[in-house]
Amino acid sequence: MRLVLARVLIALLPFATPLIVAAQSLPQISGAGTVRPLVSADAARGWEAVGRLDSGVSFCSATLVAPDLVLTAAHCLYDENNRRIADHALRFSAGLRNGRAEAIRRVTRSHVPGDYRATQGPPAMELIARDIALLELDQPIVSGLVVPIRTGIQGRLRDVVTIVSYGRDRESYASIQEDCEIVGREDAITALTCQVVQGSSGSPILRETPSGFEIVAVVSAMGEWNGEDAAFAVDVDALLPALMAQARPARPNGSNGVTLRNVAGDGGRGNLGARFIRP
Repeated sequence: MRLVLARVLIALLPFATPLIVAAQSLPQISGAGTVRPLVSADAARGWEAVGRLDSGVSFCSATLVAPDLVLTAAHCLYDENNRRIADHALRFSAGLRNGRAEAIRRVTRSHVPGDYRATQGPPAMELIARDIALLELDQPIVSGLVVPIRTGIQGRLRDVVTIVSYGRDRESYASIQEDCEIVGREDAITALTCQVVQGSSGSPILRETPSGFEIVAVVSAMGEWNGEDAAFAVDVDALLPALMAQARPARPNGSNGVTLRNVAGDGGRGNLGARFIRP
């Protein structure tokens, strides 16, 4: 299957969206999928590992994958002038909901692929394929409510997946869409029907398994496919092991604290010819 981006949508900030502190109403979101706001404690239960990553002026979405490690998009670590944001300026708020977080931690170190380069304007496909970052927290999050989400191998064509994200007009709580579909693949890039907005960068794309949800990709860009809005995400299985090696040495048994699970099949790989913009 060949994916072609018919047009480039309006340009968005390369980092995320300006941090808005004013009160907000629930978003009215239209489209083929259903986006549900997680505004109550009952609705948000089980998703506390997904949080908001703030730099003080902008934010992205991010996910706890180990007690002291957070996964997000690499471009979230750069400002609009392509300058790396200082690690100590980054703050992760796990399970943030209506001004209250289950845990708040500062970032002490961040890791991105060595060949990743931040750019202004629509990113090239090769940059999308490297757009992943692993963050070390100043203290582990040890809480019965905030359980890290494990990572897994890439999704397959036509898989139905879930996204949990923050974003424009819903920055004070996470929202969930449980009926996304993978519509195309090329190398480490996955194209999906998920609805993303500014601030959704770094959101986890999740697959449900008999033993729970696992992260298969991280949202990087948005665009249009076949006349419909589309999200583009980078698979975690190819790049995360190298970032883990940077974050901490392998333990004696060869484990570094994050497990990747195998999924049968070839991933339904297609040929993806597209341009992108940042959510």
